[in-house]
Amino acid sequence: MRDIGEISLYLGAMDPVLGEAHTVSAPAPAASGSPQTGATVELFGYRFHTGPAATLVADVAARRDGRPRMIVTANVDHIVQLSENAPFREAYARAAARTLDGMPLVWLARKACAQPVHRITGHDLLGCVLADPPAFARRVFFVSARQDAADALATRLQAAGLPPGAVASAVPPFGFEHDAAYSRALAERIRAHGTTLLVMGVGAPKSEIWVDRHGQTLGEPVVFCVGDALNVAAGFLPRAPRLMQRLGLEWIYRFLQAPRRLFRRYFIKSWRFIGLAARDRFRRRAG
Repeated sequence: MRDIGEISLYLGAMDPVLGEAHTVSAPAPAASGSPQTGATVELFGYRFHTGPAATLVADVAARRDGRPRMIVTANVDHIVQLSENAPFREAYARAAARTLDGMPLVWLARKACAQPVHRITGHDLLGCVLADPPAFARRVFFVSARQDAADALATRLQAAGLPPGAVASAVPPFGFEHDAAYSRALAERIRAHGTTLLVMGVGAPKSEIWVDRHGQTLGEPVVFCVGDALNVAAGFLPRAPRLMQRLGLEWIYRFLQAPRRLFRRYFIKSWRFIGLAARDRFRRRAG
């Protein structure tokens, strides 16, 4: 692993678009029905998938365990929030798969294991279904922050071969996750649609916790928690140039797009990651 001084240069590489831990809290035990299979690496008490996105998506889609098969995409902000938020930890532990989205996590993973490590963002997950929807994406439901983005993606899926009735969406009101009646009705609507792929685009940890809490009602769709990647895929938000992505500088691009919203995340909260990374390094070396 890179030393902590060097890690501090990477903190901003968390990507809130593709994807939205102080004393370290132990993660909740993973549910027996949601194992991480294939190539993985252990960081911060969780197993993260390190293989290609297409391999992961196919593997998760093939599982059937009677509950939603959720894929979460970890970045620096997630790691910080996991140290503070018990429901978020529980949702992460029960996820069908966890991927490395933020570049600091990718770099740490490459130091921690000898195998190739792929970065998998929310954009990558959506890329596995939008152009050529696989069998598990025959009934899609978008939970989005904006209706026009959900409509744009529905149009893309229809152009790729899905019938109009195969795609549905909802734009929940702010704070919906705290409204039991609304949440129950939304979960029932998602199930009634016969949803096989649920795309959550309302940010973290809201998306992950909501899916985890309402899993029994939702059925067993594959779930992508992608945050603003939904808006990027729909064409309503720009993505950083590829060079900035490769260099871990996507955070600068995103900050310039929304400085007021992202200042606290990048310049206050993210620094906690240094201590978390140091503790995790010590724990793994001691173990």
